[in-house]
Amino acid sequence: MGLGIKDKVKRLLQKRMFKRVRNNVVLPPDNFYNVDFDVDIRHGIEGKKYLTVGHGCILGGRYTFERETGQIRIGDRVHVGPGSTLISMSDIEIEDDVLIAWNVLLYDNNAHSIYWEERKNDVNDAYECVKNGKDALSNKDWSTVKTAPIKICSKAWICANCTVLKGVTIGEGAIVAAGSVVTKDVEPWTLVAGNPAEFKRKLEPKRGE
Repeated sequence: MGLGIKDKVKRLLQKRMFKRVRNNVVLPPDNFYNVDFDVDIRHGIEGKKYLTVGHGCILGGRYTFERETGQIRIGDRVHVGPGSTLISMSDIEIEDDVLIAWNVLLYDNNAHSIYWEERKNDVNDAYECVKNGKDALSNKDWSTVKTAPIKICSKAWICANCTVLKGVTIGEGAIVAAGSVVTKDVEPWTLVAGNPAEFKRKLEPKRGE
């Protein structure tokens, strides 16, 4: 069964996107890129590789770089489900054999200051930019925004509708249960769940005989 009209339009727009970002990404053609796969590089540096992907991957979702400082590195045999969003101002690393389900958010920064006096002009500044035909973040003051790398180690599984926040490392083989919000490191081969995600039990790499 072929693509519907909406998906055909999305594929056309996606083709244009691939052409637009080709000098800033490494996207091997042997991977499968879902119809919602999109790369959004704002204020990028010519030639810098913002998104680097390995081989044997199935990738959906949106990969956003709001500043020139961000980068996302993805290993081999990684799945990222449709509706997922990865936003990098610092660094997001996903090692080999990682499963990321639908509607997962990885966000390596706070986006705004936690102090009102430092974020009180954020919306007005964005409004002025949009009104004048510029990107909403063109005049944003990033100096007050905290950021820290995210690392998803090999063999981990991030289930649907999870959020992983800045500075988090998810250990090898760990599982994050659906709907969880991860605010701190997850030990290898453990199951965590909840908001905030907490330890539930240890895992084994292989089913016992």
